[in-house]
Amino acid sequence: MITPNVESASRSGWMESLRCSPVAYWTGVLHVLLFLSFAVLSVVDPRTVDGLNNWYKPMKFALSIAIFAFTVSILSVPLERIKSRGIRRPDVLARIICYMLWGEIILISLQAARGERSHFNIESALGGIIYSVMGLMILVSTIATVAFLLPYFSRSAEELQISRMVRRGIQVGTILFVLGSVAGGIMSSLLTHSVGDPGLHRIPFLGWSTTAGDIRTVHFLGLHAIQVLPLAAWWLKDEVRFRWVSSVLNWSYGIVFALVTTLTAMGLSVVFWL
Repeated sequence: MITPNVESASRSGWMESLRCSPVAYWTGVLHVLLFLSFAVLSVVDPRTVDGLNNWYKPMKFALSIAIFAFTVSILSVPLERIKSRGIRRPDVLARIICYMLWGEIILISLQAARGERSHFNIESALGGIIYSVMGLMILVSTIATVAFLLPYFSRSAEELQISRMVRRGIQVGTILFVLGSVAGGIMSSLLTHSVGDPGLHRIPFLGWSTTAGDIRTVHFLGLHAIQVLPLAAWWLKDEVRFRWVSSVLNWSYGIVFALVTTLTAMGLSVVFWL
């Protein structure tokens, strides 16, 4: 049960994130609505691409972008407190990130509507152009995200007015985010997400291979560390008796990430039992 104080603090935090980065906040809200819209389309449109419903990929990306946009919105709040200047102002970088993500979901949705792959599509000139533009937008978004998060390394927890545990969670999450982004770049360069056999046996919806190493698992774990670790630290609060728990979580997540990366590089599926 949520206590009134916690509920009030949560509501206040959301309102502050809306004030600090309205573009990121509303990007998150609208992508939740897009996710629901794509879910409806997946029911009424039976077409498939590579054995999966056309609209599963837009659904996955809409949900992922919603989570990421809300993360950017929330992380903008401490950055506003230190009044960053110039190109690294958090609101400027948040806008760049969101504009790139909007471009990404628009192109993915376009390809889904056309019944074609959005990723690794070099069979046609248009498909190749769309894939290249998507890659460029993600690169810009990734660079902007790293720049956006740099103050969490250069400024103290006291300046940011957050707990040391949360700051450390953001730092570890940022490092894993970069590594997860590198995994995404490797997929793009290889024009495949499988290591080993083609990985045709896949789990529902996510599409991860059960028979081969799937770089998407590494990509997924890396990108979402920036949500999981700070959130866990925030939930534990900045109490001395919980600091070791936060450290264990950070190390454990990093070890799991390294293990999944190693198994994937060896061509082994980490979801082989599904």
